[in-house]
Amino acid sequence: MKKMESTVCMGREQKKDTEPAICSLETGQVFTQPIGYIESCFTGKNGTPRQPSICSLSRGRLKISKKVFNNPTHSLVGLHQFSHVWILFIFHKNGHLSCKAKVQPPRLNGAKTGVFSTRSPHRPNAIGLTLAKLDKVEGDTLYLSGIDIIQGTPVLDIKPYIAEYDSPRLAVSPKENVQEKTFQEDGDSYNTVLQAKDREQCIERSIQDNNIPFLDKNDKSEKHDRSSIKQEILQDLKQELAIETAGESNLVEDCCTLQRFSSNHLVENIETLKLSQDSPSNETSKLNETKEKPCTSDSFEAKWVTESPVPSLAVRFTTYAERELRQFKAQHESGEPSFHFLQSFEEAKYAITEVLSADPRSVYRRNHCLDRLFYFCLDTIHITCWFGDGFAEVLKIQPVAEQSKA
Repeated sequence: MKKMESTVCMGREQKKDTEPAICSLETGQVFTQPIGYIESCFTGKNGTPRQPSICSLSRGRLKISKKVFNNPTHSLVGLHQFSHVWILFIFHKNGHLSCKAKVQPPRLNGAKTGVFSTRSPHRPNAIGLTLAKLDKVEGDTLYLSGIDIIQGTPVLDIKPYIAEYDSPRLAVSPKENVQEKTFQEDGDSYNTVLQAKDREQCIERSIQDNNIPFLDKNDKSEKHDRSSIKQEILQDLKQELAIETAGESNLVEDCCTLQRFSSNHLVENIETLKLSQDSPSNETSKLNETKEKPCTSDSFEAKWVTESPVPSLAVRFTTYAERELRQFKAQHESGEPSFHFLQSFEEAKYAITEVLSADPRSVYRRNHCLDRLFYFCLDTIHITCWFGDGFAEVLKIQPVAEQSKA
C-alpha cells in the first residue's frame, strides 16, 4: 500500500503518491510546494495593510523549509547583497476559490473595475506578489520589514529586487538606440587610437612645424624662446584635441606625452589648457547630457490609484490608549506585556498610525458599519478604534493574549 501525502496544485488541495509524479508544465499541470511560512506581526486579515508601502515598520520572518532543500542555508547564499526581495505567496485566507471578473477595490469606494487591473486577493489563482525590505539573513531565515502578509502565509518563491530591471525606464526608439551606440563605439575607438598614436604624433608635428629643437630645461638663455614655444604648442594642442571632451584623464595622458618633448614647466602649463579648453562639439555635449541626465520612467497608473476618492485619515489616540501602549516593553519582562517584532513605544504608535491613516476598512464596513467599533492586531497588540469624518481614533489597547482570554 502506497503512502499518501498532501501537495498543492494551483492553490487546490490534492493527493499524490510519494513516487515521482508525472507533471507536465507544458499542459499547465503546475504542482507547487511552499518553501516556508511567514511569521508576521499581522495575525489576521483585519487591519493588515493592502500594500507594503503603507506600513514601513511592519516586520516578519521567513524560514526556509527543510522539505524543499536538505540545507536551506545554501539557498540564501548571496541574498544579503540585495536590499529588497519579491515574495510570491498564496492568499490562503480567501475563504473560497471562486472569483469575479469585476471587483470593488477599497480605494475606488464602491466603484467596480476589472480584477486584473487591481491587487485584489480574490483572483482565478490566489497568488500574491509583494515587495519587502530585507533587513538581514541569518542562516535559513530572512528578516523582513514593510510587509503586508499575515501570519502563516505559505510562500512559493523569493526573488531579489533589481532596480535596473524592475523599474521601468524611458523608452528609446530603435533608431535612436542604434545611433547612440554607434556614436559611443566610434568615440571609444577614436580615443583608443588617439591615445596610442595620434596624440604623440600631433605633438611631434607641432614641434617639427615650428622647427623646435628638444628643449633643455636647464638652459636659461632660451627662457624667452621657450615661453613663446610653449604658447604655440598649447595653441596647436587646443586645435588638435578640440574634437574631444576636456576629460581630466585625457589631459593627464597629454601631460605624460608632453614630458618627452618639453620642460617640466611646460607640463605644468597644461593645467592652463584644462581651464581654457573650448567646449566639446555639440554632438558630444548631447551624448554627455544624455548620460548624466537621470533616466525618467515612462510608466503610469490608473488615476484612481494616485488620486483615490478615499482620503487619508488623521489618527489620534485617547490618553487612556496611549498610556496602555506605553506599558509594552521592547523585550519580554516577567509580568509585563512586550513586543515581538516592534522595538519601542514610538515604533508601535507610528505603525498603528500608518495602518489607520490608509483606512483599512472594507467598502461595506465603510458604508454600512459606521456605528461599530473596529478591531485589529499588530504584533502583540490588540487595538480597538472607531472612525469619524476624516479621522480614526484609537480607544483601547490590550495585549493579544489577554484579549483572547476575555
